[in-house]
Order: sequence, then structure tokens, then C-alpha cells
Amino acid sequence: MINSDDFLPAAYADGSIANIPATIATLLDTPFEGLPPLRPPAWQPLNGDVQRVVLVLVDALGWDLLQGARSRAGWLWQQALVQERLTSVFPSTTVAALSSVWTGVAPARHGLVGLRLLFPEYAVLGQMLSMGPNFISAPDALVRAGTEPADFLEVAGFAEQLAWAGVPTYAYKSCSFVDSALSQMHGRGVRESVGIVTAADMFLRVRQRLEETAGERLYISAYWHAVDTLTHMYGPDHPAVAAEVSAVLQLLQEELVSALSPAARANTVLFLTADHGQVNTPEEQEIYLDDHPALQEMLLMRPAGEPRTPYLYARQGRQAGVVAYIQEHLGQAMVAMAAEEALAAGLLGPEPHAPQTALRVGDVVATMREGHVLLTPEERAHQRAQQ
Repeated sequence: MINSDDFLPAAYADGSIANIPATIATLLDTPFEGLPPLRPPAWQPLNGDVQRVVLVLVDALGWDLLQGARSRAGWLWQQALVQERLTSVFPSTTVAALSSVWTGVAPARHGLVGLRLLFPEYAVLGQMLSMGPNFISAPDALVRAGTEPADFLEVAGFAEQLAWAGVPTYAYKSCSFVDSALSQMHGRGVRESVGIVTAADMFLRVRQRLEETAGERLYISAYWHAVDTLTHMYGPDHPAVAAEVSAVLQLLQEELVSALSPAARANTVLFLTADHGQVNTPEEQEIYLDDHPALQEMLLMRPAGEPRTPYLYARQGRQAGVVAYIQEHLGQAMVAMAAEEALAAGLLGPEPHAPQTALRVGDVVATMREGHVLLTPEERAHQRAQQ
């Protein structure tokens, strides 16, 4: 099992982002089936006659980035009733983490366990943001082939459960993906999905909704992606990332928090969270699969999952050999274990697991140390072409 001294496990019991939906349902006094709420100190100071909840999720706004904004956004720490450090899920990447926020269960239960997943019926690795083959840009090709986004996740959506209790959900996200296949997976039960252009546009329109519905029960999900986009482009320590964080927090204050009327503010709780953080992955910590032909020979196909959490499919009878090779030759960069061991240990969440999860994590689950990544020959060639 992974040594906790090297890695921080996801706190599925009461301290992860996957526990946020149950917390919101408890505040709204609605039934919920999924993981339990967050530990009491993380939300009970907000308890009372809560009728409306707004969840602002800023992609990749991890704890370190948020703490770095203290001097520029002091209002947030002055006005926040609760500040709590949560874990993400495993793997701590957008598709798995957002799916947990939209279902209230861990990745092993909802089944969307990584960016690249095996679709055996089409004999292809699918890229879950584009819903197309991983080796070519063909958005929604898997949908056209017959994959139904609304049926992909193995559990009911959070918005569906709220709707069953009479609480409508309104979702705000970029126009560029408000109608994407992934948004359709997440948006089951949403009363209205609103495409927005900028963060200012998002906060303004959320405020308008709260004003128009003053006194009514509702849940609002507002998602902003640009911090994640910038960190992928420049790295988390780049000034552009810090500037974007400051701008988003300032807009949150000016266009939403401070501008709300007393009637719209009444019985309303605002949560600000991220889905995951980011770490630097310097070139010297890149591990290239084609530099390890003995490992490649034991693999049936390219890794699924993510460069920082690869799922490896071994040739028949080679699972133990893959684990042994990584331990001997790549132990400084990654930790590997048999997939069934990772699932049994609860790495991707407690049981019950989705029926497809065991297939989707392959034979060996690996996770990278520090800033290491495992890159396929295609990813290596792509990086060289951009240099």
C-alpha cells in the first residue's frame, strides 16, 4: 500500500470534496444517498435556516494558491465563517474530482476514474474531456459511436437528488463546454445550465438569479476554469496564475458577495472550493515510457488514466512483473501496486464500487512522486514539437 508519509490519501470519510454534496443536502434538509457530510467543524457554524446554497468551484485553486492570495484578498478571510482544508479525490484531476462534486461519491463509485479510459467495446482509449479517441482530435466521437453521456456515471447525480426533494439546481460554466458530453454527465437533474463568458459575467448572473429568487430554495453551482488553464500553460508559480486568482476573488466580492441585497442574502450560504491543486512537473522529472523497453514489452497497450496517475494494462501473466520493474527501476519516481490491491485499500474510494471500475483501472495502478510524470512516446513527440 502507499506509504502515508509520502502521499496524502483522500479523506473520503469526512474531509474531501466528495463530501461537499452531502453537506449541502444536510444544510438544505434534503435526503441524500452518497458519502457522509464533512466533519462538523467544516460546516456546522453555518447551520440554521439555510434555504439556498451557492458553490463556487475554481478549478485548480488549491490550498497553496489560495493562501498566496491572502494579502490581495483579505476580505475573504475576514468574512468567512469557516475555513477548512480538504483533500481532493484520487486521482486528483478534473474529470474524476468534478464527477465526485456532481455525485457526492468517490471515483470508484461513480466510475469516471481518469482522463483516459478504456472503451473495450470500441477497442480504444477515450479522452473524457473531449469524449473522443485519445490518439486524435475527434470531439464526441464516442458519443456518435453510441456512448450515452447521461448514462455514463454509475450513480444518481447530486442535482437529481435535490430535484427529487423539490430543490432546483442552476449551473453556470463557460459557453465553450456548457453543453459538452461531460457537462451532460454532471448535469442530470439541473433545471437550467447557463453558459457564461467571463468570471465577471458568471458572478453577475449568479447574483441576478439570487435576486430574482429571493426567499426561494435553490442550489447554484458556479464553475470557473481559467486558473487551471493558466497553470497547465505556465505552471502554478507563474505571475499570471496569481493575477487570475486575485482577479477572480475580487470579482467574487464586488459582483456577488458585496452587491447582494439583504433579501437575496438571507438564508444563503456561499462555499468556495477547488477540485484539485497543481504541482510543477519539471522536465528533469519526466519519465518516458519509450526509455523503458522492458516495461513496454510487458504492457498490452498505452497507459490509461493520467500522466501522474497511470493505469497500466499488463500482458497476460505479467502484472507482477510490471509492479516489480517499477519498484526496481522507477521507484524514485512512482509507486505501483496491483489494481485489485489499490481498490481493496480504498484508494479510489470505499465500496460499493461501480461495476466498470475494475476494468477502467487496468492491472497496475501507479502514482507519481513529487513532480514526476509518465509520458507516452506520443506525448514526448508532442512536447518536442512544441519546443
